Amino acid sequence: MHWLRIFLCVTITINYQLSTINYCSAQHPVAPVTDWVATVDEASQQIMLRWRPSADSATMGYHICTGNPCLDYDTVFHRLDTTYLCLDHDPLERHIYRVHVFDSNYNVSALTPFFGNMVLTADVPECATTLNASWTPYEGMPTGVGRYSLQVRQEPYEEEYSEYYYTDSAGVLAYNFDMPDGATRVHLKVVAYNHANTLVSQSNVVSVERLTVDSAAFVEISEVEYDSVGANVRVKLHTDTTFHSGRYTLWRSIDGSPWRKVDSLSPAEPYTTYIDHSLHRTGAQHCYQLSVTDACDLNPMYSATRCVVVPEPPEPEVYSPSAIICGDELNGTFLPQVVGWDGELYELTIYTRTGLQLFTTTDSQQGWTPSSSVPQGAYAYVLHVGFLKGVIKTITGTVILLK
Repeated sequence: MHWLRIFLCVTITINYQLSTINYCSAQHPVAPVTDWVATVDEASQQIMLRWRPSADSATMGYHICTGNPCLDYDTVFHRLDTTYLCLDHDPLERHIYRVHVFDSNYNVSALTPFFGNMVLTADVPECATTLNASWTPYEGMPTGVGRYSLQVRQEPYEEEYSEYYYTDSAGVLAYNFDMPDGATRVHLKVVAYNHANTLVSQSNVVSVERLTVDSAAFVEISEVEYDSVGANVRVKLHTDTTFHSGRYTLWRSIDGSPWRKVDSLSPAEPYTTYIDHSLHRTGAQHCYQLSVTDACDLNPMYSATRCVVVPEPPEPEVYSPSAIICGDELNGTFLPQVVGWDGELYELTIYTRTGLQLFTTTDSQQGWTPSSSVPQGAYAYVLHVGFLKGVIKTITGTVILLK
């Protein structure tokens, strides 16, 4: 009859594993597991189960079931082997487990209560700087959860995790925070502590990248030079024209002053020249820097700084021909030459001796070329011109037309 008893016990135990009803343990009780936890192993990012070894020396191993109802999952055949990796369970999904003890006669202990892993999720919406994180609560900790701690590490600023937020077991299991400028990737995990403030379980690690839809490959100022003829600074730019955001910005600093925006640019060619007419301090060092953001108007990229000294302007002067010859291609146009012009005010007007206006222009490159119908004689001109340092002059004179 002894062999029949063993056969019936094994058979009933197998049925127990499927139906969670323990018959044999009622006759031969085994000391149950007294402490248990589901966590995520940080190195492998797999759900890991841990429990305290059974105090019963007759323990042969442990049986694990999963789900609700709790169905057979796996068996561990050693009393002191109390760590188990759930290799086929996704740590990004919620799973629940129970564990019981069995001895060499397949007597079993009571099952533990249900317990399961925490699942952390996080995201940064496209072109946003706010990271949204939330997690599921930890359930089944024998001593209860004392608090949750959201641990964060931001690249490239931080090498170790630091606590950004914590709450007790009744608090909100979510947190939003702004990523600093330049942070490209954020790693997060949640840690659950018991009431003795001992770390018990942690969630999966989530790595989030700041999302953009496009960015420039490079930005460069190849040369900066002062043009004494035009009294301006020429800034030669090299830009990535495959990036069509139109968010290039030219900055200027004069003698170490704070950087100020000069202009916003959308270069159509890889190599372009920007002419800076807005020079207000001469005898000073003008430094330039070009920047471009990504398509979300974030993560600015800066070029190297290039500088030039703007010399003191020459004394304002105007040179004009005294006579022109009608029909002569070389000497048939009256065009004063201005030294020290600021590029803003220029107005040339030609009058007859009786005060009749014959010609006017605000284009410094356009002179008066009289037509064949204009009679030979003397004509008056008036030139209003602005010079550097805010000097404005009116120059008058006479030009002789010869035929």
